[in-house]
Amino acid sequence: MERTETSWSWLKGSELRFPTDEGCVIVREEPGRRGPGARCVSSGAVYDLRRLSAQPPARRCGGLVTLEALEAVQREVDFAQRAGRHPNVVRCHGVLVQNEGTMHSQLLLCEPCVTDLAAHIAGGLAVREASDVGQQLAFGLGHLHSHGILYGGFDAAGVLRGGDGLWKLGSFGRCALLPVAASEWLERREGEMSTPPEARSSTDDALKPEADVWLLGAFLGFLLSARPSGDALALPPQRLADAQVARLWLLLHWLLAEAPEARPCAGEAAALLGALQLTPPQELLAEMPAPAAQRAGRMAIAAARQAAAERAKDAEAVAELAPERLRGLSPEIDRILENCGLDAAFVLDASGTSADASAANAVPAPPAPAAAKATLAGGEVDGFADASTASGASEDPDCLRVADSADLLGLG
Repeated sequence: MERTETSWSWLKGSELRFPTDEGCVIVREEPGRRGPGARCVSSGAVYDLRRLSAQPPARRCGGLVTLEALEAVQREVDFAQRAGRHPNVVRCHGVLVQNEGTMHSQLLLCEPCVTDLAAHIAGGLAVREASDVGQQLAFGLGHLHSHGILYGGFDAAGVLRGGDGLWKLGSFGRCALLPVAASEWLERREGEMSTPPEARSSTDDALKPEADVWLLGAFLGFLLSARPSGDALALPPQRLADAQVARLWLLLHWLLAEAPEARPCAGEAAALLGALQLTPPQELLAEMPAPAAQRAGRMAIAAARQAAAERAKDAEAVAELAPERLRGLSPEIDRILENCGLDAAFVLDASGTSADASAANAVPAPPAPAAAKATLAGGEVDGFADASTASGASEDPDCLRVADSADLLGLG
């Protein structure tokens, strides 16, 4: 481990003195469970040490640290301290400034954590555990929002598990005071991080707490699909045959609603995630705002249609099959429809919206085979054929029923 050998730590015999709310805490550096750590010389309490550094850019500015780099370090330190104390937020006890040569550093004395989510999910993550992680992060978001802070983005390496076993928000580099202009947030965005709809507008709308809820939904979509980018809701249709996967998938439509006001607040999201596996899908869909529910219904039918097309002898026939005729084609398709809350009474009208508002919901999946991607009267929805009538086909239900049995389609 690389030790901190600044003039100050050397003069104190490698002891570091942190001013905290509880007075001066004197620690000695020692290896931690995730990297540099420290132990209090008087109480024996264990801490993590996190160093934030601003270094001169290569071949620029005459070897001096830029103002932007200094501001970025100071901003992250300020938000780490402003976040305060909460079981689902990493606590920063104190900060020590350490300058050495041309490098500016600030050393944060933080509560000890045992791992991060990036390392934890390397061996896979069960759906129930993903819901639990999401609930704990939603609790942390609610705390930050009550302090006027937008968290601003998630990455698996910045979600830490504390010694108490709880998952915590631990990276504050993208935080901002609420409300924040979308253009300001976009300047801090890193890599291929997802962008909420309100940040894509040309009007430079102000981001509010609902943006964090959308970002949480996108992050949970990544955990569910194990893909770092792309459509957070794109899953193989066959995965919806798992009831736990389908329920989380349905809830993500609510968290990822296009309109900020249609999303639940962080506290509501935490409650929904906590009760997810005990909530019937029909009840979940009935609680959603109508646009999210309608989209979920169309996408669930599109997923069932794609699953049928992949196994059918006549994929064209499946693409033209009326929504109510999908039921009974195979046990797997029945499970997909049931797990997504689409019971036998669910029927889409010709416009592609649900006649039953309590069961109209949408869920996306990967692109369907060419035969199942024919443009339908209602258009295509996120790579799936819409669950309305086929292009060029009559809207008369009798014309849609091109097959009367699973045997004819080869799905028996």
